[in-house]
Amino acid sequence: MQGPMECDGKIEFGPLPWEVSERLAAYRCTWLEFVPGENALIVRRQLPAGCPAVTGVPCEVITLMDVMPADLRAKVPGGSIRIRDCDGRLMRLVVEAGEVRIQWPGADYSKAAGIPLEELLGVEGSGTLRVSGWARFAGSRSRSSEIEAFVGRFGGIFPEGDLPSEGRQAIANVRLRDVDMNPRELVDLLRAFADPAESLAAELDFRSAVRDAAEHRFRIVARDGRIEALRPALWDRIPE
Repeated sequence: MQGPMECDGKIEFGPLPWEVSERLAAYRCTWLEFVPGENALIVRRQLPAGCPAVTGVPCEVITLMDVMPADLRAKVPGGSIRIRDCDGRLMRLVVEAGEVRIQWPGADYSKAAGIPLEELLGVEGSGTLRVSGWARFAGSRSRSSEIEAFVGRFGGIFPEGDLPSEGRQAIANVRLRDVDMNPRELVDLLRAFADPAESLAAELDFRSAVRDAAEHRFRIVARDGRIEALRPALWDRIPE
């Protein structure tokens, strides 16, 4: 497809009375058109400009489905239309048994590709990103006030009251939810506070506050003090 917005797919309406078919064909949509000979809703050959597909296509499908009597709508064979807008977001609109569903892709870390941590932080960590996740580590009692202030930045909690003691150390839990922070700063602080280093465990998801695409997402995982970075795989994959 040409242009910054893409759309493909088809939704079959099945056998229809001629008056319903003519009523559907009379609608002038921006992205879609009903073809009486096929009794199907298809994507127009000439794609529009200035109309976001992620809002326009669902609106047009719902409008045309609403034209049909309820008994015919429930018998629609259905189909799907895939949409990518100018920001690279992909969604799929599915029609089945008269129901319209919207599916968004999710970040799939089950087949994630490893990224050199320092290389990643040197490029993407130079700015502020949005982070969600958790971290847990033991910290020296001598730095308890610093650790408490760090945890308090994010509204985090300690597991058993106020910085509980385990021997000569304290255990801190940090929970982050859509916090804007520099990844390098966060990783450096976790490394500095974890004492011993092997106590650090974490799973932190970073994404751009502006764009929501694979190239703007990554995960930092810490296990037994070892830290690695992961890029989600199959970002554009939507379950069939």
